[in-house]
Amino acid sequence: MVKLTMPYWLDSEAGGKARWRLATVVALTLGTTGVSVTFNFLGRDFFNAISEKDAERFAQMLVKWLCALCAGIPVFVFRDYFQSMLALEWREWMTKKVTSEYLANRAFYQVQAGALVDNPDQRIASDVRQFTETALGFSMTVLNAVIDLVSFSEILYSIYPPLFAALLVYSIGGTGATLFLGRKLVGLNFQQEAQEANFRYGLVRVRENAESIAFYSGEAAEGRLLFERLGAVVENYVKLIRTSRNLEFFTSFYRFLIQILPAAVVAPLYFRNQIGFGVINQSSSAFNHILTDVSLVVYQFESLAGFSAVIDRLGEFSEVVGSYTPAEPAEASSSFRADSGAAAGAWAEPSSIGLVDVPLDEVPRGLGAPLLELVGVSLRTPGGGRALVDGLDLRVPVGESLLVVGPSGAGKTSLLRAIAGLWSTGSGTIRRFGRPVAAGAGGGDIFFVPQRPYMVLGSLRDQLLYPTWSSPVDAPGDQAKVSSGNGAAAISADAGWGLDAVADWASMLSLGEQQRLAFARVLLARPRLVLMDESTSALDVANEARLYAALREAGITFVSVGHRPTLTAFHDAVLRLEPADEEGVEKARGQNWRVLRPEEAERAEAQAAAAV
Repeated sequence: MVKLTMPYWLDSEAGGKARWRLATVVALTLGTTGVSVTFNFLGRDFFNAISEKDAERFAQMLVKWLCALCAGIPVFVFRDYFQSMLALEWREWMTKKVTSEYLANRAFYQVQAGALVDNPDQRIASDVRQFTETALGFSMTVLNAVIDLVSFSEILYSIYPPLFAALLVYSIGGTGATLFLGRKLVGLNFQQEAQEANFRYGLVRVRENAESIAFYSGEAAEGRLLFERLGAVVENYVKLIRTSRNLEFFTSFYRFLIQILPAAVVAPLYFRNQIGFGVINQSSSAFNHILTDVSLVVYQFESLAGFSAVIDRLGEFSEVVGSYTPAEPAEASSSFRADSGAAAGAWAEPSSIGLVDVPLDEVPRGLGAPLLELVGVSLRTPGGGRALVDGLDLRVPVGESLLVVGPSGAGKTSLLRAIAGLWSTGSGTIRRFGRPVAAGAGGGDIFFVPQRPYMVLGSLRDQLLYPTWSSPVDAPGDQAKVSSGNGAAAISADAGWGLDAVADWASMLSLGEQQRLAFARVLLARPRLVLMDESTSALDVANEARLYAALREAGITFVSVGHRPTLTAFHDAVLRLEPADEEGVEKARGQNWRVLRPEEAERAEAQAAAAV
């Protein structure tokens, strides 16, 4: 709770303004207690005037009551207004902080790939809102309760001490009973948040994959999966309702009994003419104020249970994304070693792959200058379960493009992930000469293109400029040159859209059109090296040839992963990966990769096809 709360209030920029606004809310909260005490005494005198049939005093008290009402209402209204504004500003600050931690160091990728926490979207969008609103609201409720307790305890004790004693016994007993009856609510609320998010995520998946599901005629299967998730929501909610029902029996009895309890205790004094009728009203008002203050657990238990679940979920999420840091680059040696307690030659837990970005001012320029180097790189599946690539030594210089081929499961995409810093299980060193293209980084030298390009929310122009959001193309001639490369501008012309048109492009554009758009991004970004994972798999051969020709014309060196035989003609060398032998360490240690000339690779592919 403290780790989630304090950063905002201690922030050097936002915290100063927040503390002043909090001081205003506290001052207004003190003012509301003063208004309540004033009305307590006004109510006593008002009803005394009625019981004594004093018309003149009644009229005076009526005027005083109306004046106090006009003065007191703004205090309550402005307290709630400033409290809501403070909660909104806190939510904005905390959402930005949590989102930044989620995106920093690619923690979002690790969270998703490792299934570290469920539904991060809900935790950022919903849990942060509930946390800030409830934390601030409950804090002000507690503050108000403390002030009320001090103010009205003196009033109640001065009226009749036994009534004050009855109040303490009643509230302590009620709190204990509430804790016992509602002890299961915290866990049930936690589970309800998770099940609701799972059901909502299932619906989002149907929306995002509508075409694929329709082609498979998978609506019945999707319905079954959705109804299973809905069943989990309903099952947990039934438990929540039943537990709340049992608690409500007690809290309802608790609330209704206090309506007559103060009068029942004080009425004998009125019958003996020891107090006026207005004192009964005053004692009931004071009793209710104090009882509300000391019975926060009783009245707020269900809200507190839900709040506790939000704290657990948000705390878990913040701990995961806040503690994730990528592995430090290191010169790693071979990850094969013998454990002292294991059989000789057994595979030990793999070390981290060293990833080094070498500044361009430290290397020569021009043809033959290095763009990418892999030294002794070995890849393993997470946890060291299976060998993918062993001891790969590779160099990609300027102007010499490379094609990575091999059967499925040989580690082609994993190799690209390692170069991108997304895969660290293994050993060896990867040197990237330059820095990756990224938003806000002022350009870059290395660009990664996945098989299914990411379609950002926004216009076609936004798609074209992602992820840099700025274009180096200024001259009309250059713009026309890019448009001719079957990029976003060409797509928009074919379909009659403008570059500023906004739509759900992931579903609007075919995969082939999305891949053409991805090449347009590369041509605009003008990196020195681009690494592509089957980035023309949905394109026809003619368009594939034109796009690779555009890359060469732009002077961009590229590394491609692919299966098509036609890709060999566009590359200067071919890296062929073979699945590592899983039957024994000695064979697994053997080299499972070869670097071939294009014609050698074509012969190897033909031989492999003939063998099948």
